[in-house]
Amino acid sequence: QARARVPQTFCQQHPQTRATMAARGNSGALLVALALICGLWMLPSAFIQPQQQHALRGAEQASPAAVAAALSLAAAAPDAAQARLPDEFVAFAPIVDVLPILPIFFLLLAFLWQASVGFR
Repeated sequence: QARARVPQTFCQQHPQTRATMAARGNSGALLVALALICGLWMLPSAFIQPQQQHALRGAEQASPAAVAAALSLAAAAPDAAQARLPDEFVAFAPIVDVLPILPIFFLLLAFLWQASVGFR
């Protein structure tokens, strides 16, 4: 009568690997801790140090020419909204008027799509 051979696991066949595998698990945690320490050590060098400033920006007086340019730009701002298209593109003016609204339609389409699939 032959006796059935019971298969052994890998750790039963090689008992020395059990200690090696435990050491490998600790080395992984050690490697993560070492990477974290190196990252924290290098963190201060990732940012540029601010330069010393004696006065606040904008505290100096603006030149009269800069003031005049800013006022003329502010006065012309309402006219900028009424700018005309070049003559070649005047036929497309109705399309150009609708173009800024298109992202809102895409947002509504995304909600419609999610509602159709049950907000999965």
